[in-house]
Amino acid sequence: MKKITSDLREQIIRRTTEGHPRSRIAEELGVTPSQVSAVLAHLTMGTYAPIAANATAHASGSTVGRRILLGADAETNTDVWWQLDPDSGTPNPHLLIVGESGTGKTYAVACILAEIVRQGVSSIVFDYGQGFAEGAIDSDFVRSAEPTYIDVAARGININPLQIFSSDIHGPVTVAQRVADTFVRVYPKIGVQQHSVLRNVVLRVLQDAGIEQGDKRTWTRQVPAFSALREALEQGSKEGEPRRRALTSSVASHISTTFFYNTFRASGISLQWSDIIAARRIYILNLKGLEQSLEQVVTEFLLWNLIGFTESAGPGPLRCFVVIDEAHKMTLGQGSPIDRLLREGRKFGLAALLASQQAEDFSAVAFSNTATKLIFQVGDEMNRISRRLYRKAGTHSLQRISGVITKLKRGFAYAVTQNTGAVVRIASFQDRKDRWKKDQGSIS
Repeated sequence: MKKITSDLREQIIRRTTEGHPRSRIAEELGVTPSQVSAVLAHLTMGTYAPIAANATAHASGSTVGRRILLGADAETNTDVWWQLDPDSGTPNPHLLIVGESGTGKTYAVACILAEIVRQGVSSIVFDYGQGFAEGAIDSDFVRSAEPTYIDVAARGININPLQIFSSDIHGPVTVAQRVADTFVRVYPKIGVQQHSVLRNVVLRVLQDAGIEQGDKRTWTRQVPAFSALREALEQGSKEGEPRRRALTSSVASHISTTFFYNTFRASGISLQWSDIIAARRIYILNLKGLEQSLEQVVTEFLLWNLIGFTESAGPGPLRCFVVIDEAHKMTLGQGSPIDRLLREGRKFGLAALLASQQAEDFSAVAFSNTATKLIFQVGDEMNRISRRLYRKAGTHSLQRISGVITKLKRGFAYAVTQNTGAVVRIASFQDRKDRWKKDQGSIS
């Protein structure tokens, strides 16, 4: 096995930043893929200094930190950028996209994802309608970004929602609250008493596995399979006093779909967040085929698992984007994993890209905690979106913004970034490929 020298390490990092896949880097440099992953993992955790920011900068000008080209200002034809790093003056790296069907929203998301991976940051796309499936998305995206597809719906996932992370301050209590709260958000008919029953059953399942609330030494023990929760609920619906049996039976009925599909299982696909983050690639999680409420359950538990992993790893630079292309399918309110991600994700290297067809699909928190926004053509009779945009960027009058966003042509969006608003012609894949070639020539 070849020794990783400082020069070789820099070549690995540079090639990854330029968008080359891990296998190709390993082959070109004569190292193993696991050595490449190890170098990138150390870079992600801050062991190594990153390659100079201007290594992948566009030749048209210098930049501070990493930035993503959105497109050209429709009036001045100057480039409009989305800055990712905190030293650029952007409050956070989150992006919110709104646009009616057929306005170019999904194409723009694909273009942006291809840019993100070139900046050396992984993305995890939750795909509910196969909008990013092979054959459905632009072929240029597949060729340039080389996404990895993971069929969660069909093959299941080897992640356990009962897992205790080192960042879970109260151990099993935190897990019980998280699991119960998630089911309540997805199934709002679960009442206060049912919520309490569900929380207590989770605690009992963990306790039966030797994980005690009052003994931190037991928190690192192997947690039981998620299916143990179903078994405990079924048992509880047959034992004890009648009122409690009825409540337990009701809870079991509400969440039965989760266990019917058996998505969380040891035989499912293994997701290793450390590998995904270190690979600096795009991962598309296909959830199509699951019942709608189960899509939300699976997404929430996966997000909680990812958040738990990054928080346990500690604060760090931007590591990964979470992409929700149909945000209306998710609960974005207080206490949800997306709410947590928007409020605290930046500290632990997580960022969100949220897209949906209507502004009403987003909570006030989502609007206020996404520093950059792309608004494609939308209806705005009551000026609700226009007012929010005007409060974020006073570049144009309220009347001007209102008039623009309701009449935008396909491929154009009103962009708000760094407290400035502009009508932007979204750069196409061809535009970006031409720039990448030019950049590559200027670097070499």
